[in-house]
Amino acid sequence: MRRRQLLLTFLVTLPLAACQRKRELSPPQIRYGRDTCAECGMILSDSRFAAAAATANGETYLFDDIGCLLIYRQKHQPAWAAHWVHDLDTQSWLPAESAWYLVSTNVRSPMGYGIAAFANQNAAQQRQTELGGDLLPWEQLLARPPQRPRHH
Repeated sequence: MRRRQLLLTFLVTLPLAACQRKRELSPPQIRYGRDTCAECGMILSDSRFAAAAATANGETYLFDDIGCLLIYRQKHQPAWAAHWVHDLDTQSWLPAESAWYLVSTNVRSPMGYGIAAFANQNAAQQRQTELGGDLLPWEQLLARPPQRPRHH
């Protein structure tokens, strides 16, 4: 009888444990022209600069500018589980942690933070040659407070 109870307990808790496992998070679908930025409230319209973040419980936040994502992270401290940015050239999602960032006053992003993301360092370096500015990996970008140029 004791074995049956243990087996029954195991069979009942196994599916529950599987449901509790952290689900795989993926970048959200953006409805350009309709969805708004979680930080500034502007309608997302330029896919080259779109960004998103998700909390551990699965809440997703959209941003029209990578600078807005950085500001929002500073203001709100939930348990962030994932961050995504769009590659400037391909406009496809990539994990923010693996991207290279060009920070330049010559990058015309929607809110004027002047931050563009690239999937690989070579593409970022080529744009840096054209536009000037600083090339940073994710961790250095997080450590640097985003600033909007005065002329925006």
